[in-house]
Amino acid sequence: MAEAAADLRPSPEPVRPAPKPVLAGVPAADPPAADTTEPAPAAAPQPTPGSGGSFIVVRDRFTIFCDRPIPSLDMPNALAFEVADRKQEGRPLYALVCKPEMPARISVMRALKGLEIPAVLHMVDWGVAEWPPVDRKCVIVIYHRPLGGRVMESMSGQFKRIPDHLFARSVIKPIADGLVELGQKGIAHRAIRPDNLYYMDEQRTKMVLGDCVTAVPGNDQPVVLETIESGSCTPSARGSGTYADDMYAFGASVLMLAIGRNPMQGVPDIEIIRRKIQTGSYGALVGDERMPVSLIECLRGMLTDDPDQRWAATNIDLWLNGKRLTPIQAKGESQAQRPFRFAEQEFHSIRPLSYAMYQHWDKASQVINDGSLEVWIRRGHELNDLADGIATAIKSTGAMAGNKADADDVIVARVLMMLDQRMPIRWRDFRVFVEGFGQALAVAMLRKQKLQPFTDFINRELWRHWVLAQTKHLPDNQQYENVFKDLKNYLRDPNSGAGIERCVYELNEWQPCMSPLIEAQYVMEVKGVLPALESVSKTANTKLWPVDRHVAAFLRARYAKGTGTQIDSMNDSRPDRATIGMLSVLAIVQRRLGPELLHGLAMWVGGLMWPVINSYQNRNKSKELEKEIPKLIRKGSLAELFIYLDNPEERQKDAEGFAWAKAEYAAAEKQIYDLEHGQMDRQDSAIKTGRQAGTVVATVIMFLTILVTLVAKLL
Repeated sequence: MAEAAADLRPSPEPVRPAPKPVLAGVPAADPPAADTTEPAPAAAPQPTPGSGGSFIVVRDRFTIFCDRPIPSLDMPNALAFEVADRKQEGRPLYALVCKPEMPARISVMRALKGLEIPAVLHMVDWGVAEWPPVDRKCVIVIYHRPLGGRVMESMSGQFKRIPDHLFARSVIKPIADGLVELGQKGIAHRAIRPDNLYYMDEQRTKMVLGDCVTAVPGNDQPVVLETIESGSCTPSARGSGTYADDMYAFGASVLMLAIGRNPMQGVPDIEIIRRKIQTGSYGALVGDERMPVSLIECLRGMLTDDPDQRWAATNIDLWLNGKRLTPIQAKGESQAQRPFRFAEQEFHSIRPLSYAMYQHWDKASQVINDGSLEVWIRRGHELNDLADGIATAIKSTGAMAGNKADADDVIVARVLMMLDQRMPIRWRDFRVFVEGFGQALAVAMLRKQKLQPFTDFINRELWRHWVLAQTKHLPDNQQYENVFKDLKNYLRDPNSGAGIERCVYELNEWQPCMSPLIEAQYVMEVKGVLPALESVSKTANTKLWPVDRHVAAFLRARYAKGTGTQIDSMNDSRPDRATIGMLSVLAIVQRRLGPELLHGLAMWVGGLMWPVINSYQNRNKSKELEKEIPKLIRKGSLAELFIYLDNPEERQKDAEGFAWAKAEYAAAEKQIYDLEHGQMDRQDSAIKTGRQAGTVVATVIMFLTILVTLVAKLL
């Protein structure tokens, strides 16, 4: 499955005007504008004095000017625009409009809205609104505007370094406290870098952390600011991260602020990771730079590569109060006396070798399968358990049926997991942390990228091998077991409501529906599906079902108890029952969640009911349905349309009548056949017919006689 599973029905074309009525007599109705997408959509803009230009109003309060961008405040996945607050004129605000191809951190927005956390940019509000420049709805985040601008304009630029005496109390202390408060709310910032630090005041004395919600966690972070493990991962698959990850990024940022530039500008990402592995993060980042003596101890603490030893806010407080802490010494790796030669290099320790093997994947397969790696680990490091694990991986994977190249890839991936447990799962170019898998899948689907690596990750149970390779017990192990078992079952199911589409919605709580029909409406909740379909009913291709694979999967993931049975019916192999099933999905949602009137959608769905109409054998009944359906469509109620079309009594009556008609037809056919082939004596047939006729005549005469007698007595 290289791409998202093909729809059972034709995929929708780009939205364009299409002929509406399919059934004769259906009126062309103007569907009412409605959208209950959470949060509230943009209100109709009201001109403000002197504003001019194009603008929208969010939450009936914030006027966002579409023609007044602020490039200096743009984020990698969001563009900045000027904002006016109708309730507090002159309040310095700006808006970040998120790009549609990158999921926003909705759960973090909900937690941060209105909170004022020290040293963190204050989020005033957020919403989903129609954004005219792209003709679709987008997530819009409104912040207090930092009047002093960015601390560092770009990661590739240089700036005047911050004086040493200002670091401790003006930079390190306030931001460390801000990270603590975020951590207490269960939030990792995951976007700490010099060009995302701002001065709130024009005097440039108060520094704050910038936006952290316009992209998935860690996605916008340069490799130089990420830990060895996170930097080795695909950016969108880094996962939510932890407080320790934020402290590392903060430490790397402080180091850059202290020297006035990025010390690894121009160095390839692969080389940055290699240097960090070889000499440790602090040594790799500092290099030949002269660091302020007062900061060395703090930077070493924040940049240690062992997350358990990395400094936290308590360590920083002790350091600020003059307590000298024991310098953190990086735990050295086991060194083999005899080097292992690989890819024209010699390695004495395991972690650098593991990274080199990932870079030279095909060569890694050779040294694993020929047993030389196992022997070196067993003899050079005396790690018999690790060597046994490698041998088991080779044996068990090699016994699997399938392509040898695929088996070799699985073996290399499993061995790399065992050699370096903290690294992400690596499958050739696919690098992902288990906790970041869902976010990476959403990004890949939004960007129309190939999904084969994601299906392989699930079907080949790479996540399970990673869990088994961990020497430390992880509390989420059982949770992963349950989640990925379900995902594998979804992939096996070819029906609507399952497949890779179901996986993405199960893994991402706030992922809006990605159906091409309503993607531009940014529907995050089930109650917004029908209004969104209603709003596109005028321009959609009405030959297509409004419930495509994405809509079905979205409903199944978000509203399984309400729509599960109906979606199962929609997958019926009989066209009429499948069509009724599709109607029942929409009808149950309308009945339970509203809205009451859906004229445009009712017209769309009504035009798709021909399989149901044609399934009736009685011609008079079919004509009756053609006549009544337009009347029901005018009411805008899908529930009434469903009840009328899915009438069990009418179905049974039609079936019984059809069975009786077939029996009569068969009897007549047999009689004709017998006559034509001489199997019935013509004289006997005539006598039989005469007797039947005589019986009928006698019966009529009897009734007439009785009637005459009664009349005579009455007179």
